Amino acid sequence: MNSDDKYIDLLEFLPQNILCGKLEKQFPLNIKLDSKYLSLSYITDLSNQTGQVGTKEYSLTIPRFISKIIRTFEVLGLLQAEMGKTNNGNLSFANHEYKIINYVLDWFEKELEVDKTIWRWSIKLNIQDPSDLIYKEEIEDKVIKHWLRNTNITLEQAYPKRVTYIRNTNNKNLSLHDYGTLVLEYRNNLFSQIIKNFIRKITYEKVTNFNITLIQAYIRAIIAGEGCVEMSKQDKKFRVHLSASIEEEKEIFYQCLKKLGIESIKYKGDKLVISKRKNNVQLLKQRLMTLSPAKYAKFLNMMQQYPNIKEETNYFKEKGQNVWNKIPQEKIDKIIELYNSGITSTKEIAEKLNLHILKVQRVFQQKNLGFRRTLIQESKRLEIAKFVKNNPQQNYEQVANLFNVSSSAVSRAFTKYKNKIYKN
Repeated sequence: MNSDDKYIDLLEFLPQNILCGKLEKQFPLNIKLDSKYLSLSYITDLSNQTGQVGTKEYSLTIPRFISKIIRTFEVLGLLQAEMGKTNNGNLSFANHEYKIINYVLDWFEKELEVDKTIWRWSIKLNIQDPSDLIYKEEIEDKVIKHWLRNTNITLEQAYPKRVTYIRNTNNKNLSLHDYGTLVLEYRNNLFSQIIKNFIRKITYEKVTNFNITLIQAYIRAIIAGEGCVEMSKQDKKFRVHLSASIEEEKEIFYQCLKKLGIESIKYKGDKLVISKRKNNVQLLKQRLMTLSPAKYAKFLNMMQQYPNIKEETNYFKEKGQNVWNKIPQEKIDKIIELYNSGITSTKEIAEKLNLHILKVQRVFQQKNLGFRRTLIQESKRLEIAKFVKNNPQQNYEQVANLFNVSSSAVSRAFTKYKNKIYKN
């Protein structure tokens, strides 16, 4: 099981001591292990005004081995970019795109057996705290429902203050398609330091020594978390820059890109800039911009400003004709083989073959596998939309299972009728 080719052994990444309190007092980490799990603990002193009165043990059992796959390195890169780094006893992660939030939560559950219900959450809005209480209630209702519908979080997991605001901003109104940033937190000092130490060592000591595919995954995530697409049509300057406030991190990202055949420029301050057509084409061809849907859309728009880019890259063709998006025949055959063997879950097949679930779904559709849900009557669509409104704690997938329809059908129903049901 502990093959270097398939797994990362967390034992290699454990700290010697666990830090506690503002003074970061150190306590030795005790380790017990078997072929599958690590049992970790540390003991602290209990004191009062008279001195030490006893001790207290904190313990944790986690899987010892983590899959050495693309998804793992994408999540590690996302955590490096978006995770809180201080030793405050709390593991926190924030992002404004629900697909990335779901991606990270699913990974923690699958690889480290961290149940999704453990995480607490709040939503941060980049506006001043509204003085208009009616407007404040409207936007908070909007953003809370958005995150409840599109992720697996529940109202029960929320902090008492579900929505927070920023003081040092001039923004007073929330834009139509702004749903804020979801902040996830897991308060467990031992787990927090294990993960932070793991990611720090991967980034500072290991990442440049992995194979190209895993470096690509890591950089794909760094770009999703720290990247920014800058497009100036007027002077025809097209570039992507990464934020890296620590010089050592900037150098690591620079070396990773270099190994991928991409030149970058280290500017003073926190910028690492990727420019020039040949480098941006590599970002495109190596699929390094795809983890963040919002940034990828902006990047594709930027790339299409280059003359003759279609011919050079084989991208931007009519739907279904992009070479990069075609599934190899051997993968298609394997999908069909697994389906015929009794595995009918697209998610399970995608995980077994290390494919994106959308590609498996596409093969299902092309080969007429699985079942097709019948057309939904308008009365049922309205019923679904009302249910979504009255049950914000349930996401689209949960509602879809309840009504025996697809999650996209739930989304379409609510979009169609939401104005009508909210007026009533």
